[in-house]
Amino acid sequence: MFYLNLIIKGFFIGIANIIPGMSGGTMALVFGIYERLIRALHYIGPSTVQKLLAAVTFRKKAISQARDELRRIDFGFLVTLAIGAVTAIVASSRLIIYLLNQQHDPTYGFFCGLILTSIIVPVKMLKRFTVKELISLLIAAALTVGLSVGMGEKALEKEKKKESLQTTQTSQGANSEVVTLDTDRSVGRLAYLFLCGAIAISAMILPGISGSFMFLLFGVYFDILAAVNERDLLVLAAVALGCGIGLLVFVRLLNYLLAHYHDPTVSCLIGLMVGSLYGLWPFRTFEIVDGERIDVAHIMPQVNMSLLIVVVAFLAGCGIILLFYQFEKKELV
Repeated sequence: MFYLNLIIKGFFIGIANIIPGMSGGTMALVFGIYERLIRALHYIGPSTVQKLLAAVTFRKKAISQARDELRRIDFGFLVTLAIGAVTAIVASSRLIIYLLNQQHDPTYGFFCGLILTSIIVPVKMLKRFTVKELISLLIAAALTVGLSVGMGEKALEKEKKKESLQTTQTSQGANSEVVTLDTDRSVGRLAYLFLCGAIAISAMILPGISGSFMFLLFGVYFDILAAVNERDLLVLAAVALGCGIGLLVFVRLLNYLLAHYHDPTVSCLIGLMVGSLYGLWPFRTFEIVDGERIDVAHIMPQVNMSLLIVVVAFLAGCGIILLFYQFEKKELV
């Protein structure tokens, strides 16, 4: 039952990574496993790789050390979460894309319910809440809202650029599915992509900030997409290396902050969650570019059947978190 519970949580973490404006870190915090996840990732290092590779020799001592290392890094916990997350991404990516485009408002209403209700989890993690914690919360919330404000404009610019490029390619008789944007392979450009990868993977760990949104914000999202389509291994290697280094460094920093500055750090995480509600506001003006919906500006809802459906979806999101919360309390008893 414990592992099934973890798989379900991993499933929701995987779905969160598909939703624009959400992050897996948010859902990990929602389910009360955020600190354990950060600790487990923090334990992974060069010694982990060394001991696991040594086990390939099938020596008894090496196998024993590898087994101890897997226990130290909480491998069972990590791999169970990963199974749920990968399953979610594979099984629901098309469904999520459909819901975002065809049932946008109820989908975002559902996730608003998840996030708003789940704030109770990190709040209970706080030992105290002083002016210092309040300032930390407000700065984090303002940061998240500020990032979200530019999201619609960046996404719209990206899609219009894509549509324009595809139109040009079609008129020249080129394959419209092949995308080529930035062909700069200079050391400076690769270093910038490395840095973007490091920051994006760090954002994925933080609640309220989407890693893909960070790529979009830094203007490399479409270039990375083109690199994937063209199998540009040099660009992909630079981004992947940045992600790997960023994960190792940032997780250690975050683990240190949670250990030595617990309440301000948790308050900052709460602020990120609060700020993410702005980015998940269901009611938006939008444009359709190349068949894809791009949200632009927030609007107030009209009182009609659509609003009722959004409210029901919102309450469903709230209900799911409350059920998980009650289930966790029973497990601790």
